[in-house]
Amino acid sequence: MKRSKIKKIVDAEKIAAGEVVERPANIVKELIENSIDAGAKEIRIIVKKAGKGLIQIIDDGIGIPPDEIGVAFERHTSSKIVNIEDLEHLSTLGFRGEALASISAVSKVEITSRIKERERGVQLTLEEDKIIERKEVFCPIGTDIKVKSLFYNIPARLKFLKKDPTELGHISDIIQRYALAYPQHHFIYSHNDLTILNCPSSNDLRTTVFHIYGKKVASLMESINYREDDFKLYGLIGHSEICKNSRTHSSFLLNRRYVISDLIFRAIQEAYKGTLMIGKFPFFIINLEINPSIIDFNVHPKKLHVRFENEDYISNKVYNIVRKFVEEKFIEKEDTYTYSEIREFASPELDKDKEELYKESESSIGDSKRYIEGHNEKLELIENILTRQTSKVEKEVLEKTVQLNLTSSDIVTETNDLPSADSVLRGNYIDLKNFPKLRLISRTGQLSNKTYIILEGINENGEEGFYILDQHAASERVNKEFFYDFYKNSKKTKQKLINPLKIEVSPSEKFFLESNIREITRLGFDFDHFGGNSFILRAVPIIMGRTPNLHIIKEIISDITDIGKDKSFSDKLEEIINYLACHKSIRGGDDLSLQSIRKLIIDLANCKDSFHCAHGRPTLKFFSFKELDKLFKRTV
Repeated sequence: MKRSKIKKIVDAEKIAAGEVVERPANIVKELIENSIDAGAKEIRIIVKKAGKGLIQIIDDGIGIPPDEIGVAFERHTSSKIVNIEDLEHLSTLGFRGEALASISAVSKVEITSRIKERERGVQLTLEEDKIIERKEVFCPIGTDIKVKSLFYNIPARLKFLKKDPTELGHISDIIQRYALAYPQHHFIYSHNDLTILNCPSSNDLRTTVFHIYGKKVASLMESINYREDDFKLYGLIGHSEICKNSRTHSSFLLNRRYVISDLIFRAIQEAYKGTLMIGKFPFFIINLEINPSIIDFNVHPKKLHVRFENEDYISNKVYNIVRKFVEEKFIEKEDTYTYSEIREFASPELDKDKEELYKESESSIGDSKRYIEGHNEKLELIENILTRQTSKVEKEVLEKTVQLNLTSSDIVTETNDLPSADSVLRGNYIDLKNFPKLRLISRTGQLSNKTYIILEGINENGEEGFYILDQHAASERVNKEFFYDFYKNSKKTKQKLINPLKIEVSPSEKFFLESNIREITRLGFDFDHFGGNSFILRAVPIIMGRTPNLHIIKEIISDITDIGKDKSFSDKLEEIINYLACHKSIRGGDDLSLQSIRKLIIDLANCKDSFHCAHGRPTLKFFSFKELDKLFKRTV
């Protein structure tokens, strides 16, 4: 093999810049951090063409001295650290001295800056990391930097940028994170001369949450404030009502720097255990302030990931603090509230009748069970005893229900908790020594985990046997084909809302809705922009019901924004439809009536693919009687 000679890389600066500048949002992040480090109280972000045309950051910080402004664009120059030991006492957001050099290597830059000691500031114009013009100008104290024509000199990288709504979503996301990290700062953000976000310097995190996420979210968050000498954890933690389908919505701020930490997210997720449904994630904005000497910020090119010196200590500490808070605010408090609400609205007379009924019923069933357990060798007596006790209970039930003052909500149904002859037989296990605990399945065929349904049937080969139906998988398949048919043919009717819903969204969600409004309409949702970050929902697919829950609609917007942020809507169509289908499906654990099970089976039978859910899992499994005969050695 012929060896190539080792030599200096041409355009090494442009290649290295890729570690810091992958997309416009990275530039916004670096420049906002510089403004914060400069002591700015107002930061104005102006973006055009999703950052591809212009990114301009204007701040009222201390500015850059005239003799240092040129040096600032040289690689590895910084006013924040001098050597590696300084990382142990890091108190600034920027520190490596790579950002300005990397930005100027891949774009055209114009910077104007003035310090308070000078009447005039200095303006530099740079192209391809070189200063092409320098002059003195009159300007306010602070720094105004313009980044234009991103990747104009690297077409290969330019073509990998996503569509404007996607890039704008990433920019909006990072601005939101820093507005939450620094609520005492005034952030003003506009795109193509349209103001997107205006968070005044309120010194109040909840007010900033209100500006970004809306009134509903702000009202469902609780303040947490734990302080020790070297360990401070504070911010806002959300109720289960505003939980999310992914953890990307929450913000973890380490010494007021937005970072991503699996360790901390897992600790907080675990602390919420018992308050959230499976697959849901808590929504929170938490700032952790600890000694910088036990943190390594220098493990990621974009400084997004960190490493702790003692990970177990940090994880356990965060878990214990948040868990105690969750128990006090979301478990004990909500249990008390729920109990008092039930007592307030319950009918005392009806409750008394039911309590007496349950006591008498349980007593008779208990007598039966004790008799069976004491005489397990006399199997022939079991059926007679159960029958006698059941008849007694059934008679008592009838007598009691006749005396009750029934309303429409009190009508006895097959899923009612009141005992009956059938429910006693089916509900109690036959519990005998050296034998499995057994009981009959429900009248509907739905098993006790409320996930699977047993059905007798004949398969496509004419074999008799039984099927096991996964109720969630079946419902998901039905819903997926509904949404696909709606999107492709628009044959399904929409449900017009009598009272349209006003929905407040975040800036990144706003861009997604605006840019994909036609596709979203084809899925059955009619949105109108109401101004600012507000939309009016006027119609939904009939599958969503007559009165859709506002929180569910907001959750859908949030999640499909997250799904579609990196690719076009058409590229992510199936994933979005799968999500919507899953969101509106019958869940494992849902109690189903005979009518709803029958409807589900008929709807599933009419699907193009009846045997797989939206994600490819089976909806039905068949077991023939022939297989059972072989299993029980009835045939060879």
